[in-house]
Amino acid sequence: MSINSKSFEVPIDEERVVRASVDESMNPTSRSKVIVFIPGFKGFKDWGGWPWFCGELAKAGHRVLRLNPSMCGVGPSLDSFDEPDRFAQQTLGHDVEDLETFLLRPEVDSDEVILLGHSRGGIVAALTAAASSQVAGVITMGTPDALLRLSDEEMEEWRSRGKREVVNARTGEVLYQHLAVLEDYLDQQEFYNAPEALAKAAVPVLAIHGEADPSVESSCATKLLEDVDSDLARKVLISGAGHTFGMVHPFSNPSPHAEQVLEVITDWLQEKWPR
Repeated sequence: MSINSKSFEVPIDEERVVRASVDESMNPTSRSKVIVFIPGFKGFKDWGGWPWFCGELAKAGHRVLRLNPSMCGVGPSLDSFDEPDRFAQQTLGHDVEDLETFLLRPEVDSDEVILLGHSRGGIVAALTAAASSQVAGVITMGTPDALLRLSDEEMEEWRSRGKREVVNARTGEVLYQHLAVLEDYLDQQEFYNAPEALAKAAVPVLAIHGEADPSVESSCATKLLEDVDSDLARKVLISGAGHTFGMVHPFSNPSPHAEQVLEVITDWLQEKWPR
């Protein structure tokens, strides 16, 4: 099945902009779902296999939108951290505001949106779902149950230095997070509670996790769903899969683990919203 693709920008304020892409079938139906994909920390919409992954969902008949949060650090280049100062200040509050604004855009044009978040993006999806009646379902992939997973010693070092180093393992590039990011998280811990947000949202939730994820323990999927009604919650572990389900950057070939995830998602969508 052929798909149409286009890119567009959504201004958040005078300084912030969300860059996005949409992929959709050339023959959409009234039962097609609108899926919004949110990348994770140090991720971006055109990273590795995400364009292919979202394109496959579009080929299955859905309209899929991918976005770069305004503070993610990836700017006009679309594939490099050409806005490191923004990355240094990115908070979950920024990301949720981005997504809430994005959902109101005419390019979305749906009151039943499925949010699909990878890693940190799943937390953003959960928090947004709790606040927006527009969200009909949430899919998380490799998502932690809590964003801050640092020891007391690591947080104290962050405070003493006034910033935290973040290394891009692929390129060796060193980025930084300002102390204000840590302070924001500690001040907003109650609001940034992903399991509680998913329970409050009261929508179907699919938590997918790689059993061999070296970055986020697979037990996080269970914790994310612990307060969600059992009729709405589903956990799927992908045997042998890592944090990005076999996808790498730059993209080379589809991975079996990612193809398995696609099958899980399409089957779940069909079950919850039959076409």
